[in-house]
Amino acid sequence: MAITITRVKKYNANYNHVVAVNGKPVAITKSMNRASMIMAYLQGYKVDLNDDRLLNDIKGYVEG
Repeated sequence: MAITITRVKKYNANYNHVVAVNGKPVAITKSMNRASMIMAYLQGYKVDLNDDRLLNDIKGYVEG
């Protein structure tokens, strides 16, 4: 499973970070810290994300 974080410039706005699993976008965040926390969660580490909607969306991508 290849997990990537890409920095994307929105039109006339700030940058966002897109977390993708095997090329499919899974989550969009404003901060790199939040994106790395999501990446760690997807790899199977214990991370406190405090967002039930996000956890339901990425539940199928978690390793192990």
